[in-house]
Amino acid sequence: MLVRIDWQAIAEETPAGGLLRLRPDAAARIFPDEDAARFAAEFGIPHSGGLFRLLADLAEGDPAYPDWALVEPLAPGPVDTPHGKLQQLGELYKGYVFVRLSDGTIWVSDPDSETEYELIHQDLSSLSYLVYKVAAERPGPEEDPDPNDWADVEEIIREDATAWDRLPFESGAHFWEMYLEDHPML
Repeated sequence: MLVRIDWQAIAEETPAGGLLRLRPDAAARIFPDEDAARFAAEFGIPHSGGLFRLLADLAEGDPAYPDWALVEPLAPGPVDTPHGKLQQLGELYKGYVFVRLSDGTIWVSDPDSETEYELIHQDLSSLSYLVYKVAAERPGPEEDPDPNDWADVEEIIREDATAWDRLPFESGAHFWEMYLEDHPML
């Protein structure tokens, strides 16, 4: 696991249903690394107000999940790609998020992108951290945010995420840059 923070503290501050967890059997089938599989089942991925939505057939049953937190797959089972077999994990912003079965890296297929599949994270902890960070850094309406506040938030998100994983914002990366550009938090 790349991101080594106090995940338990994040879990405790996240509202009920805010962390989308995989069933242990699904996590073990998808993630080749035992630690990643355990992370997927015990912590999961933050929902972050709909930024991430998990495939219903992978999800641990939790009645606290919002109805719209779970989605149906594009196709059943893994997809053969030039990058290897990818298993859909869910939806992320306007794209579909996948895990490469051979190494647990995180990929996205964005219908608005020229690239069919983009490698966006080295592992699940990096994806979870960035999705969490976007929600955690969002200025609240009571802060009366302005465009400079959003620019500051973008910089914090970039710096904190790349401290653990260079992929989300490295040169040539499109998905997260497009998200920050298209989705101001004001």
